[in-house]
Amino acid sequence: MRKILISFIILLVIGFSSCTDTWLDVNKNVDAPDWVNPILRLGPVLASYEGIQFDLRAAAPLSQYFSGTSTYVSNFGVSHSYIAGSDAAGESWRMTYWLQGMNVENIINDSRDLGQFRLAGIGLTVKAYSWHILASLHGDIPVKDAYVPGLLSHNYDSQEYAFSKVRSWARQAIAEFEKADATIYPASLSTADLIYKGDAAKWKKFAYAVLARNYIAMSKKNVAYLDSAVICADLSFASASDDPSLTFQATGVSSTSNFFGVLRGNLTNVFAQSDYITQVMTGTIPNYSASGAIEGLSPYQMVTDTATLDPRAILLLGTLDTMQVDQAKIKKGTYKFVGTRLTNAAACTFWGLTTAPTVATSGTGRWLYRDDAPWPLSSYAEIQFVKAEALYLKGQKAEAFVAFKNGVAGHMEFVKRLIVPGILVKNAKNKQTSVIGDKITAARFSQLATEYLNSKFVNGMQLADFTLSNIMMQKYVALFPWSLDTWNDLRRYHYDLVLGSGGVPVSGTSWTNDVAYHKLDSDPARVYKGFFLPSADVVNRRTKFATANLGSPAYRLRPRYNSEYMWNLPSLQKLLPIPGDKDNYNTSQVWFTIPAGK
Repeated sequence: MRKILISFIILLVIGFSSCTDTWLDVNKNVDAPDWVNPILRLGPVLASYEGIQFDLRAAAPLSQYFSGTSTYVSNFGVSHSYIAGSDAAGESWRMTYWLQGMNVENIINDSRDLGQFRLAGIGLTVKAYSWHILASLHGDIPVKDAYVPGLLSHNYDSQEYAFSKVRSWARQAIAEFEKADATIYPASLSTADLIYKGDAAKWKKFAYAVLARNYIAMSKKNVAYLDSAVICADLSFASASDDPSLTFQATGVSSTSNFFGVLRGNLTNVFAQSDYITQVMTGTIPNYSASGAIEGLSPYQMVTDTATLDPRAILLLGTLDTMQVDQAKIKKGTYKFVGTRLTNAAACTFWGLTTAPTVATSGTGRWLYRDDAPWPLSSYAEIQFVKAEALYLKGQKAEAFVAFKNGVAGHMEFVKRLIVPGILVKNAKNKQTSVIGDKITAARFSQLATEYLNSKFVNGMQLADFTLSNIMMQKYVALFPWSLDTWNDLRRYHYDLVLGSGGVPVSGTSWTNDVAYHKLDSDPARVYKGFFLPSADVVNRRTKFATANLGSPAYRLRPRYNSEYMWNLPSLQKLLPIPGDKDNYNTSQVWFTIPAGK
C-alpha cells in the first residue's frame, strides 16, 4: 500500500510538472512574443522619421519655405500661432516618445546585452538625433520622467538639459561603434537599416553630425561650442556620399511612399514654393524703400543674381515652362520660377502645375517630390555650412571660406543625386502638357553646376566680399525644403529683427502688437537679406500675427495636444516665464536663442 501511495505521489508530481510546462508554453504566443531581436525593431523605428515630414507642414511655412492656402500656412506661417485642439505640429513629439520611444530603449539595452555594439550605436544615434529635433522644436520637454513606469504625469525639463542628453547619447553611440561586436549579425540588419544598411563607419559620422548640429544650435551660450562644432564637423561626413537618407520602397501604397510624393498628395496644390525662396534662388530679392514699397532689386543678392543661373532652382522649385528637349539650350531665362505669397493660391506647384499632380500628369513625381525619393536626415553640405559658420564667428574667415565652398559643391552633388530624367506628357494635338520627372538631365546639370561654382557667388568670390550672410543663405538653400533645423537658424538670429540692448528682441523695439521691425539689408549684422516676417511693414507682408502673440513671432511649437494638454496639463502650467497653457506659449523664446548671461 505504501509503495502504491508513493508511486501515486510521483505520478502527481510528474503530471503537475508536465501540466505546468504545458501551461507556460501555450501562453507564449509566437505571433505576439514578449521579446524580439532588436534588429527586428530597427526598421519600424527608422520608418517613423516620416514624422519630420509631417511637422514640416508647420516649420516650412514658419521658415518661409512654403506658402499656399493650407491651414498650416495660415496658422503657422502667417499668424505664427497654432491650430487649437489639434495634434498639428506634434508629430515629432509622437515620433520620439511613442513610435520610437521604448523601442529605441530596447534596441540599445538588448543590443548591449547581446554584444551587438554596432546596433546599440545605431539606436543611440537615432535617439540623439530625434531628441535634438524634439528639443529644438519644443524647448522644454519631459526627459527624466519620459519612461518612468507608473507615472500619471511627467515633469518638464529645460531645453538646456535635453540638449545635454543629446550630446551624451551621441557620444555613447560613438563609443559603441568603436567596440568589436561579440556576435555576427544576420543579413536582416542590412534590410532593417533603412539608412546605411548596417554601415557602422557611416553611422559614426552621423553621430558626429548630430553633435555638430547641437553645438552650433547653442553656440550663443558659450563661444567654446564653436570649437566643438568644428571638431565634430571634421569627424562627420567626408563627402555627399555619406549623406544619411531614409529610403522608401514605394510599392504603390501610401505606407511605403515618400510623404512629399504624388501618391500621398500631402503637398498637392495647397502648399507651394514661397515668394522668398524663389527670390533667393533667382536673384530677385526686392529692394524695399523706407515706406516698404518695392524699388527695384536689392543690391544684396547673396546666392545668385539675374545674370547668373543657379541650376539648383530647376530641381528645388517647380516651373510651368515646357522641358527643353535639347538640353544644351538650357541657360539663364530658359525656365521662369514664380513664387507664391503667404495664403495665396499656388502660382506653381512643385511638379510644375497649377493643379494637384496625378499619375497621368506627374507619374510618381520628381526630385524630392517623388514617391520613392530618399528622405534626407542631414547632409555633408549642411555640416560644412555648420563648420563655415563656426569658423567665421571665431574670426577664421579664410578657413570658413573653404568650408563654405565645400558646402555649396556638396549640395550640388546632393541635388544631382535625386534627378529623375524627364518624360514629356503630350495631349492629342502633340502639345506638351506636363513632365514626368525633372526638366534637366544629370549631365546638363553638372555642366551648369560647374559654371555656377566658378561664378562670383562661390569660387569666384573674393575673400574680402565673403560674409556670414553668404554662409547662412547658402545653407538656407541647401536645407530646402527638408530640414527642420532651418527654423533653428532663423530663431538663433531672431529673424533679423532689430534687437534690444540685451541682444534679444523686446516689445517696442523689435515689434509692436501690429508691426515687426527688421534690420536694414545694408546692416552687416543682417543675415537673411530680404527676409521679412508676415507682420513687417513692407509690400506683400503687412499681416498681423495672432492677437495672443502680442506682436512676437513664434519661438517654439506647442507640445502634442492629445498627450500634454489632455492629461499632462498641470506639468505644462508650471513652465516659466510663459506657462504652457497660455495662448502665447509659442512665443516664449527657447533657451538656445538667448545669449549667455541673459
